[in-house]
Amino acid sequence: MSSSSGANTSQAPRACGCGSGCCGSSADATIEVPVGQTRPKSIEVELLVIDLETCARCVPTGDQLRKAIEVVRPAADAMNVAVNYLETIVQTPEEARELALLSSPTIRVNGHDIQQDIRESECESCGDLTENNVKVDCREWHYRGEVYSAAPLPLLVESLMNAITRIDDMPFATPEPLQALPANLATYFDNRKAGGGLGCC
Repeated sequence: MSSSSGANTSQAPRACGCGSGCCGSSADATIEVPVGQTRPKSIEVELLVIDLETCARCVPTGDQLRKAIEVVRPAADAMNVAVNYLETIVQTPEEARELALLSSPTIRVNGHDIQQDIRESECESCGDLTENNVKVDCREWHYRGEVYSAAPLPLLVESLMNAITRIDDMPFATPEPLQALPANLATYFDNRKAGGGLGCC
């Protein structure tokens, strides 16, 4: 990409945040970094879910997260911080263990769950994804004294801005794989309909 000012530039990758839900596909968009300027630091934002088509909690949480990223992006750009976004639809118990999935949906920033105190309640829409319509619990979100079925936008913006402003204090961490799944997720995968929980890819 040529610079309109004619200055020499180099290229640094940047996630598009387009919200297509394409299971972690990376963007081709770039930002220009003038020679002599520090390349941007980055935060890695990941949404992990068991479904992005039916679940009445995962789908709106994904929508809210993509919106939150667009809200904070101008501040991140001003602070020279790139925001990279990945969506992962977990389709097997083996994958869930490898990714250390404890509840769906999960949002991680630099590998850290944004809400460590995991609470769940029955999600009827995910029960519809099972052969026997078994009871499946999904995460609920607690924020400022209220309980939400989908992650509220203010919680997400607050979590992302905290990561951006404290980027030097939040190194990337890779969660250790699980030896065994939580009972709730094990029940879901044991009873999931063939083809259930698949997203766009």
